[in-house]
Amino acid sequence: MKKLLILLSLTTAMTAFGAPQGNSEESATMNINATVIKPLTITAKDMKFGTVIQGTSATATGQYTIDGEPGEKFEVTLSDLQSLKRTGSDDILDISFENFVIPHNLDGSGKASFNMVGTISPTNETLTGEYTGSITARVQYRS
Repeated sequence: MKKLLILLSLTTAMTAFGAPQGNSEESATMNINATVIKPLTITAKDMKFGTVIQGTSATATGQYTIDGEPGEKFEVTLSDLQSLKRTGSDDILDISFENFVIPHNLDGSGKASFNMVGTISPTNETLTGEYTGSITARVQYRS
């Protein structure tokens, strides 16, 4: 009987302490906002060397122009190009680029641009013909 009373006392105490006291409901509110901006676009003005004589050097300038939301930050990723390839063959002509600065912010009208100056120097042994290559620029907003 003594054991039964102890067990009954413990059960009553556990029920009393484990029972909720009053209303314990809580809540939180999540605020949501979004800012819609213009998409980024990028256009290229081709780099054209024209006709170049063997044994000389030539430079040419190409340009990328970026349009988007005024004042926003962006980043540009350029593909690699180290040589031009002669049409219809595997012959190459090395190309180098002067240091150029890529902007990282669109101006107050939502524009930015940068020039790329390339140099080629065909030797007297460089085979004649048309040499071509391309650089792809990808642009995206950054935070």
